[in-house]
Amino acid sequence: MHHILVVDDEPLIVRGVCNILSELEQAHLRYAYTPREARRLAEESRIDILITDVRMPGMSGLDLALHIRELWPRCKVIFLSGHADFEYLQFALRHGAFDYLLKPADRETILGLFRQATDRIEQEINEQAVMERTRQQIKDARPLLVETHLRELLAGDAAALEELPEQLEMLDLPLRADMPLVVLVGRIDSWPSHLSPKDRLLMEYAACNIMEEYLQSFSRIVAIKDGKSFVWLIQPLRDEEGEQRHHLYIRETLEQIQQSIRQLLRLPLSIVLSPPAVAWSALAGEYRAMCGLLQQGIGLDEEIIISGADEKEAVGEEERGGGEHEHIATAVGRLRLQLETREREAFGKTLSALFEWGQKTVFVGYPVQLELFSSVSAMFLGFMNKRKLAQTIGQAFDLALLSAYHAHDTWNDLLDYYLRLGDALFNRIEAERTDQKREIIDKIDRYIADNLDKDLSLPRLADLVYLSPHYLSRTYHAVKGYPLADHIAEMKLATAKRLLASQDMKAQDVGRMVGFEDMSYFGRFFKKHAGMTPGEYKEAVKSGI
Repeated sequence: MHHILVVDDEPLIVRGVCNILSELEQAHLRYAYTPREARRLAEESRIDILITDVRMPGMSGLDLALHIRELWPRCKVIFLSGHADFEYLQFALRHGAFDYLLKPADRETILGLFRQATDRIEQEINEQAVMERTRQQIKDARPLLVETHLRELLAGDAAALEELPEQLEMLDLPLRADMPLVVLVGRIDSWPSHLSPKDRLLMEYAACNIMEEYLQSFSRIVAIKDGKSFVWLIQPLRDEEGEQRHHLYIRETLEQIQQSIRQLLRLPLSIVLSPPAVAWSALAGEYRAMCGLLQQGIGLDEEIIISGADEKEAVGEEERGGGEHEHIATAVGRLRLQLETREREAFGKTLSALFEWGQKTVFVGYPVQLELFSSVSAMFLGFMNKRKLAQTIGQAFDLALLSAYHAHDTWNDLLDYYLRLGDALFNRIEAERTDQKREIIDKIDRYIADNLDKDLSLPRLADLVYLSPHYLSRTYHAVKGYPLADHIAEMKLATAKRLLASQDMKAQDVGRMVGFEDMSYFGRFFKKHAGMTPGEYKEAVKSGI
């Protein structure tokens, strides 16, 4: 039964259309003379077909149709128009109208259009149409569905494993549930600083495409991006291909893939390759182990290839262990001392050597890495807290990275962070020392200016600032660029010249005011620096020379 609503402000039109449609057995007819009444009827029960006038008082037919389709989205709308308002009708058709009738319409036209509308309704609810739309929806959502299903498999979801054959078929994935896998996990080791997040994403997928381009000639591949890494699930293209031989093909191709990505994209890619045959049921555990190897190994260098055989070697290396703790403790103690004694160059060499020690093999063992990281970070934090530098340094550095090992993409990134932090600390220490020196020098200069008639010997001045005479002399020269004795002599000469020129004072009185009790010594001093005796200078000033 199809529910039909006829709406027109001309009763004659409504009755004519209803009379024609009343011949149909599968039609439940209702009518309204106003849009308001039509809206009320639509809110009370379903409307399958709406036949409405285009222009009516209070609301247009298009507005009425939009309102009813909000209530009943499947509703088919047929517009009635008393004249050929094609522009309006075209607009209506673009907004979901099924068709239109020009008034007056004959019986066959109305019935024919009604049958078309009912056919369309039946087609839309037909099982085949529903399934077709479902398949299209799955196709449209396929990337997300594939990602979701693969993530569930990588996480070891039991339901995903149980549904594996059906999911592979439904998602049209080129893998078989009855065959083991080879797994690849890869990650870009470092990024050029100028790349935006969007550019990085494009480059990641470009690297993924290069990988698949090399492998697809002898493999079936499905890829997924998981965080910073890509994961490839791989099976032989030909069933008769042996697992060991297929694994060998992949392993021997990886170096070429790395070289192509480096040449074409200028990016370093590190890769972990699983053993030859990984069962679907073992996929999650193998993936976790490979991610662990990524974290342990790739952080130490760039463009590493770790195969299944390397994993056993890594375990043996970790078990052999040795004096890692003592080595780290000794190096960190040396770093702390070099910070305290401001040995910038030695600090950089010691830190780089410590990291180089960690790179002698691909694996030093994850716990050892963490000990090295936490020891060096603790050394930095302890030094900054002791000097009350954390707040100042924290304005330019993200100090949270000292406790976030996994925030550093590579081992070299971590070393670079430490070196830059060390430089910032050395610069701050030097700035503080320079400020302290300037305070000392300023105090000396003020004392000299106010006490030219007092004892200005180097030992006396050094006592004022609690320094040794030698250190004060050296510091003053380093800060000011000239010796302290030269400054004192310049101040005495300038003051003596001012007093001789501006006051009616005897030369011997001026000499005493600038610290000379011996007049002959004052005369020699003045002539040495001014080129004339105090008396000659006084006469020269008076005569305007």
